[in-house]
Amino acid sequence: MAPDFSTEEITDYLRVFKTRRDDLLHEDADTFDHHLERFIEFCQMNPLVQRVLAPLQSVHNPDVDAWLQAAMERDSKLVFPADSGEELILRFRVIERAAMDPNVVLNFGIQRGHHKENDWINYFRTIVVRPFVDDLSYRVGEAASLATPEARALQAVPLIRIPSPKEIRLFLSHKSVDKPLVYRYYNALKQVGFDPWLDEPNMSAGANLERELLRGFEESCAAVFFVTENFTDENYLATEVDYAIREKRKKGNKFAIVTLRYDKKVSVPALLDRYIYRDVDNDLEGFRELVRALPIESGPVLES
Repeated sequence: MAPDFSTEEITDYLRVFKTRRDDLLHEDADTFDHHLERFIEFCQMNPLVQRVLAPLQSVHNPDVDAWLQAAMERDSKLVFPADSGEELILRFRVIERAAMDPNVVLNFGIQRGHHKENDWINYFRTIVVRPFVDDLSYRVGEAASLATPEARALQAVPLIRIPSPKEIRLFLSHKSVDKPLVYRYYNALKQVGFDPWLDEPNMSAGANLERELLRGFEESCAAVFFVTENFTDENYLATEVDYAIREKRKKGNKFAIVTLRYDKKVSVPALLDRYIYRDVDNDLEGFRELVRALPIESGPVLES
């Protein structure tokens, strides 16, 4: 047991920490600033959390201003310290700064290409907040040293965890003539909480095709290719195959390439046949095979 704290105190600390953490991760964008302030205030004042943070802050003093300045440069690579303790403190200082100045989140999101409030908040959650709270949750659970349900739950993934945007976005590659088929998948995936990428709803008029296709792949956790009697490996399909393979090499097990073949007489492109592909007879079978192949873990049902 952590010294100087009773079992009741630790249990109470953990319960409040979980509440503050989950509110920050999952509540609507219009209350994000409020929950950010409450979470930071708790971390600054709570004795158990400070037992984790204080020793690290005495050793590490990352330059938050320099990091934020670099992060605000469009297309710059976000670099975090190699030392896990220093990385934790850097993220904490960035979140502290954001709690004091909401423009930090706004500018961070806009400079990284996100122009809607919900998008820039989710981006900040994904890049800065979520890794911090996951690491801190584990460390606080270790500091508590209690075999209680609260401590075990704290060290695990939050029970009501909402996936990051890149864990629910899927790129749907297809021939235009197969649009009715793919729209059935698009609508079904939207209904169960995924965010499928499809050219018509996701590309604005006048957008650069190559740039938007690349961005669609970069923001996705999977590329799905629909092979029907209409499928031929034309130029734009070859480009999409290349983009998919690039993301697979970059993200490894966090990215899946899935091919659903509706016509066995049609050959799967050579570059795709090394990855997951399934022969399917109907949409229900295809949908089941698609979901099974995704690089995600099953979790609790998310209520709207």
